[in-house]
Amino acid sequence: MCEILAVRWATPTRFQELVPWAEKVEYYGIASFGWGVAWLEHGQVKRHRYEGRLSEDPSGVKQLANVVSTHFLVHFRRPNRLSTIQMADTQPFLAEKGRFAFCHNGSFTREREFRDRYVGRLQGKADSEVGFRVFEEILDQGASPEQALVKTHDQLAGNANLGYLGADGEIVVFNAYPNNRFHRFRVDGALVAATELHSADDSLFRLVFPGATERHVISGAESLAQPEAAR
Repeated sequence: MCEILAVRWATPTRFQELVPWAEKVEYYGIASFGWGVAWLEHGQVKRHRYEGRLSEDPSGVKQLANVVSTHFLVHFRRPNRLSTIQMADTQPFLAEKGRFAFCHNGSFTREREFRDRYVGRLQGKADSEVGFRVFEEILDQGASPEQALVKTHDQLAGNANLGYLGADGEIVVFNAYPNNRFHRFRVDGALVAATELHSADDSLFRLVFPGATERHVISGAESLAQPEAAR
């Protein structure tokens, strides 16, 4: 029941500019059990996480307000198992040395088959972190981010939306969740991908992004290419 918001601006932009979108995605998506954001900064991916709601994290939002970047990956959490509510399972996950960030919405049905393989590298209890480690392993074997996202889902199965932000500036999103589709569009000079609030109608655009253009539903893995400068 999580939601994902990926934003790529044409020019460096303050995090504060996307907060109104993030607040609405969290509110309408009913994702109340952890939020986090990853962003690109000087060739590394940085991250902020909080165990509760964005609306309950004023000090974090204040610290982030003047963070400037062209790339942001935001995750709002509603876990399948409430026993996994803890910082270790709050997303996005961050690879060592800020190489990339990864996040997941959905449920990996084969997670238990893979958990023992990564037991020494797991800090939390949720299936999403297993997905993070599977993805990391595939990526380290030389796959592209798009290929690694597809292979991660192929191996773990289930419904899944995935997000990736690399230190090289690539954002890739993956959609294989019919009940919470990933949409891609342009709005206010940004190229955006967002899950549809678990609402199979036009609510994402009616309630959060009424000015969106060039809308389409993502199929498989898609990279968010460099957006044109705002006209």
